[in-house]
Amino acid sequence: MFPASSISETLEKRSERDTARKRLKHMRPLRGLRGTPLAEVTRVLAETWRKHPPRLPADEDALHTLFCTAFEDGLVAVGLLAAVTPDAPHEALDLAERWMELVDDTDTAEAIGWLVLGPGLLAAGEPLGASLTGYADHERPYARRAAVLATLAALPEPLSGPAAAALRERMGERRIRFVDAPISAEIEPVIRAFLRDPDPHVRKALSRVLRSWATHDPDAVEAMLADVRGGVPRMLRDEAERGIRKARRPSRARPAGDPG
Repeated sequence: MFPASSISETLEKRSERDTARKRLKHMRPLRGLRGTPLAEVTRVLAETWRKHPPRLPADEDALHTLFCTAFEDGLVAVGLLAAVTPDAPHEALDLAERWMELVDDTDTAEAIGWLVLGPGLLAAGEPLGASLTGYADHERPYARRAAVLATLAALPEPLSGPAAAALRERMGERRIRFVDAPISAEIEPVIRAFLRDPDPHVRKALSRVLRSWATHDPDAVEAMLADVRGGVPRMLRDEAERGIRKARRPSRARPAGDPG
């Protein structure tokens, strides 16, 4: 049986009052938080995957219970779900959609989008762009943020954040990417759909995706910037152009004899 309660107990034992106090300055999730340092969340997630990897659909309810317990527990739940997504993408997507109705912090929204929603759609053979644009009218801004950040799964960006620990354990690698080349045709419709979103958390997500996309496919981003009716908001355009400049910056030649 998947040990959801013992995971929560371990996270509580490793919590710190100062960490909780500092974290409360930046977020107040309705699920509550423990104050477990993110380094410890990473360790608990990796330990759980090694000893008690969950299975879908058998452990769906236990994962949901873990997600709903506290902020840190939720990161562990998302990380475990991410690691089983390749084996059961449809079940993982169903659970991710349930969590998108509950998520109310930026870190968890990022983890759901980048680690589960995006790769789950790719693994299930679903159209990434068309699926994610459907969230543009979602009433919850954190769900919209998750949908935008799901496009990072269509970019050769190495995973980051504590929730990626179980995937690293499963793959036996530190630097994991879901794709080897950008899937620009799936990213562009999502950017266009969310371009005028008023929420600051969604706009920051758009900035991040645009900068990364421009770094990997500057021509596609440049063409989109020129084509958007009414223009792209200044902050987003600046981030896109920063990525374009980075992509086109001449690489420094190594001195002769330098093995690199």
